[in-house]
Amino acid sequence: MIAPIIYILFMGFGYPLLRAATQLMEPTNINAIMFLSGGIIFLISCFISAKIELLKFLKNPKLFINILLLALCTCGNMYCFLSGVMKTSSLAAGVFGILSMPFSVIVASIFFKDEREKLKNPYFIIGSIIAIIGSFIFVMVKEKTAFYDTEYMIGIILLACTIPLQTFQSIVVKALSKNVDSKVISSFSSLTTGMIFLIISIILGKSQEFIVVGVKTLGIVAIIGIYASFVGMMLTFYIIQKKGVIVLNVLKLIIPPITGIVGYIVFKEEITLMQYL
Repeated sequence: MIAPIIYILFMGFGYPLLRAATQLMEPTNINAIMFLSGGIIFLISCFISAKIELLKFLKNPKLFINILLLALCTCGNMYCFLSGVMKTSSLAAGVFGILSMPFSVIVASIFFKDEREKLKNPYFIIGSIIAIIGSFIFVMVKEKTAFYDTEYMIGIILLACTIPLQTFQSIVVKALSKNVDSKVISSFSSLTTGMIFLIISIILGKSQEFIVVGVKTLGIVAIIGIYASFVGMMLTFYIIQKKGVIVLNVLKLIIPPITGIVGYIVFKEEITLMQYL
């Protein structure tokens, strides 16, 4: 029970933190630092507390193909997310957590029997519908005036691209988690994703930014990366493994109001009377 609560609260802070990171560096470099720093911490954690699961993973080369597939999907998802949130807002990103739910639920129920069973519970369905309506109203009231901005709409398109990518990512994690501990999945997928972004940065000639921004900025992005990787990968993968894809998507519906409250308290973003209601 505690993992879902931590996920909701931490993700509520996560969107504003990631938006803050986009003001410091270029998205490709942000992703490289975040995933590499998070992956290294996760790998150390695996050596300490999950050696058996780690060895089991290393002895099965076929799993590396799935990890690479997951990393590529994560790369696309995070690039679209950071580029999109940089042009919009942390709260706007919450819209697509809401919109992704029906898509994710349908796909998950097609592939996994246990996910189909959850859809048969009427309380689950009613609660999900209420959460969708409430979250959508909360976000739309906050963001409605920005939809006339061209740059904002480009950001919206980028955020929309995260919906199928997140769904596919969840399906791959669900399949992997039957054979591998979520902590091991998180460490290797995070490291692989970070390496891909680093290679892309070098190829595109953006790697000089690592030197220009200074140690302080790199440290801040690395800390945000460890936080984001813990919530966005390790905790997310754990919930998928233990609770399922559908439960994860229901939890995502509660995040936009939390994000709005965090934005109000920390970043002084306005919350209207309609949103409180």
